[in-house]
Amino acid sequence: MNEGDEFLTVARVQDVPENGQKTISVDGKSVLLCKSEGQYFAVQNRCTHDMEPLTGGVVRKCTIVCPIHGARFSLRNGVPFGPPAFEALAVYEVRVEGGAIQIGRDPKPAG
Repeated sequence: MNEGDEFLTVARVQDVPENGQKTISVDGKSVLLCKSEGQYFAVQNRCTHDMEPLTGGVVRKCTIVCPIHGARFSLRNGVPFGPPAFEALAVYEVRVEGGAIQIGRDPKPAG
């Protein structure tokens, strides 16, 4: 992709199984690509509670649970479901084009 492109191809659909995840890098930022309920999501790969990676957290019903302290976030909008996290995750727009998963270069506003 060219430097100015709005979306980046980051994986193939077969790379991310249902309730699975793949850690990717977007412009030097760690992003977690997930699939849940047949949809693909991309969120910052840092829990807003303790700034630890979300990689390895349980993905289910369009949520991810931080593997360290159990903070649970919506994959749809990044909003936490309660303590210990209070701040939303940054989320990225995701689209599928011809079997390729693409995400927007810039995160959408949290929440």
